[in-house]
Amino acid sequence: MFTLFKENRMFRVLLAYQVFSGLGGAIFGIFMLLSVHLIYENPIYTGIAGFLMTAPHIFSFMVGPVVDKGNKVLIMRLTTFLEFAVVGLLAFVPFQEYFGVWFMFSVIAIYSIAALFEGPAGLALLPQIVHEDKNMDAISAINIAALVGGLGVAILLFSLIGDIGNLSLIFGISSGFLAVAIFISLFLKDPNARQAKEKRSLKIYLNDLKEAGNFVRKTVLLYITVFVVAKAFAIEVASINMPEFAYNHAGAQGYILLAIMGVVGGIFASSLVSAVGKKVRVGWLIFTLFVLAGAVRVVFVLLLPAHFIGGLGVLIVYTALGGMLNMVHLSLRQRIPKKDMVGRVQTISTTVAAIFVAIGSLVGGFLGSIIPVVDHIFIYQGIAYAVIGFVVILVPSVRKLPTINEMKKDEDEELEVRS
Repeated sequence: MFTLFKENRMFRVLLAYQVFSGLGGAIFGIFMLLSVHLIYENPIYTGIAGFLMTAPHIFSFMVGPVVDKGNKVLIMRLTTFLEFAVVGLLAFVPFQEYFGVWFMFSVIAIYSIAALFEGPAGLALLPQIVHEDKNMDAISAINIAALVGGLGVAILLFSLIGDIGNLSLIFGISSGFLAVAIFISLFLKDPNARQAKEKRSLKIYLNDLKEAGNFVRKTVLLYITVFVVAKAFAIEVASINMPEFAYNHAGAQGYILLAIMGVVGGIFASSLVSAVGKKVRVGWLIFTLFVLAGAVRVVFVLLLPAHFIGGLGVLIVYTALGGMLNMVHLSLRQRIPKKDMVGRVQTISTTVAAIFVAIGSLVGGFLGSIIPVVDHIFIYQGIAYAVIGFVVILVPSVRKLPTINEMKKDEDEELEVRS
């Protein structure tokens, strides 16, 4: 991992960009939901906010061909600037007093549309500047760097969230990170930028999209996508109710403290996943992570009200397991398709997941308004995880997957793991 950082200058620049862009986006995502909860105290509004964060990603399938054939660095610059602009409004406009919840909903929608392009562009750029054998190391390095930085920022934010009045300052910090990301992006280059200048007809665009869809349908990625969608739905139902859950047990600062523990867990995940992913067969690794994460989630919910410190420790374990799941899935989406199809495969997967995540936001808001004890929602999430894990291992093509490093492919050929 250190060798990759030392020898690959373009990776160092991309790493820095991803860190600052990720910090700005993470702060926005966490505090926007908290803002809606603190200001309006309405689970339905929180559900709508979550819906607007995810609904634009339903159209990810339209983004894939644009990212694959376009100048990825230019896409990253433009979308990060748009994110910076709308988050900056939250820092300098007294939104909660003069514009109300509809202004906040509008900001969320615009930001989410920009992120719809930025994420796949960064993901598709990575395999162009890092050799495939270093793929998992690169992903781990990006996550570790972002999470270590996030831990320091989270500690700072913990001291600022004493009341609603500090939310404008927090969004100002978020926009500041995005501004740094824009500056760093000026030093990035897309190796295929010249090829990206060709004009694309609608017919070619649709054919590109169809090609990627057929690839997902005919390979093991179909099953992986189904499992990820189920996981994303369960997460979103619970996440919409996290502000209320945390506030009930520890107040607004407790919510941030839980986020800090999540960052710590993510650091452990990034440190472990590369080593584990190289030694354990992918199917069995996914199964184990799902079942353990489900069990730990239930323990967390039961323990936190009785022993807060112990609950924080369990949360670290849970987020580490969840983080490993996310990185394994991310690596598969980069490892299995050929390089010029990564963006399309990414956006197809994101589109399907976004549909159910958006539904999960509304379902989560509805359940939060009718279930008397919000803790029960998180217990249901843990049970769902365990069920998904056992279904995973019943699928032969998933069960037979090799380790990630054994998924070798030629430069111009797909690794087609047939279902």
